[in-house]
Amino acid sequence: MTPKRRVWTKALAALVAGALLSLTACSSGQSGSAPTASSSPTQQQVTDVLGRTVTVPAPAKRVLLDGGRMLYTTALLNKKDPLAGIVGMPKDLEQNDPDTLAQYRKQFPDIDKIPRTGQVYDGSFSAETAIKLNPDIFVISAANYQIAVDAGVIKTLEGAGIPTVVVDYFVDPLKNTLPSVQLMGKVLGHTAEAEAFTKKYQSVVDMVSERLKKSGQPATPTLLWRAPGYFDCCSSFAKSNLGQLVTFAGGTNIADDILTTKQGMLSPEAVIKKNPQVIIATGANWAPGTPAKPGSFIPFGYQESPEHAKDQLSAIVGKQTGFDSISAVQNHRAYAVWHHFYDSPYNYLAIAWFAKWMHPDLFADVDPTAMIKELHSSFLPVPYNGTFWTNS
Repeated sequence: MTPKRRVWTKALAALVAGALLSLTACSSGQSGSAPTASSSPTQQQVTDVLGRTVTVPAPAKRVLLDGGRMLYTTALLNKKDPLAGIVGMPKDLEQNDPDTLAQYRKQFPDIDKIPRTGQVYDGSFSAETAIKLNPDIFVISAANYQIAVDAGVIKTLEGAGIPTVVVDYFVDPLKNTLPSVQLMGKVLGHTAEAEAFTKKYQSVVDMVSERLKKSGQPATPTLLWRAPGYFDCCSSFAKSNLGQLVTFAGGTNIADDILTTKQGMLSPEAVIKKNPQVIIATGANWAPGTPAKPGSFIPFGYQESPEHAKDQLSAIVGKQTGFDSISAVQNHRAYAVWHHFYDSPYNYLAIAWFAKWMHPDLFADVDPTAMIKELHSSFLPVPYNGTFWTNS
């Protein structure tokens, strides 16, 4: 090496060392502080619901979502701007929850400007297209994670420097709902909001658990009827999702003894033989083009009337051959609830409704309608209206 080259090399090394020292100084402040224009983004390590340790920006500024229904979480974390930083999401709100999309569009019209991606679960998601959106993090549901791994999506994104974190309200909601909200709060820089919601959620869950434990009341045999009209009779969950919540809220989910998978079909004959004391159906305002045909489902949501929802439930139960012999129908203990509690941090409201329906004397003073109104007034940026439950 020539003397001139040696001097140049030493000068370069000094320059790099100075830059690194400056960077360290810029990033040594509070973890929640925003990086300056002259520094690299602050990083943090988080643990997702699958136990994966992931290094992510602190906070993430450009977020790619695996589902539009993750708006249910971003809304309670950021009332001022629930769309902040979202650079892409699928069209599941348009297809499955157009009422919520319409409700948010009124106050946040830019929701229609967010690029829509394909779905991971059906193979229409393109990692290459997603990379062009320049996200700095990808948030995916646990139900879709292995599909994304098998399709090479996670590896491709990681190769482009885009980490993936996993949340879950679907597979194991009792275990993962609060960790998912807390994880999202940490990733998005809204830990205080996540903590406030956690306290509310936990207070309701603890109340239900403690009352049931002290009462010693036996579990109530219950049919969880998943989205009648969207699915044939009778789709249900076993030992997972809303079925898990039925058990927690004091019921015996009849699908647990019939299904060998986490979700599947119960024959009407099997339901009649089990003779459930309570029926809990789910419904939503499915968009045209989905399997749900008009008049065949209960269209809960922000635009639904209580009268129509009640009539739809009665019609659906009434036309099912043989169900008039079931104890739940004879004793007017057939109910229905908003379907999207099945993949939402708001599922504590489903727990409250389920407990009240399965143990009406024990939870006579509990008012889930007041709870959902409080959810909106305390945590969400949109007003409460519409219908989210009904009874026969």
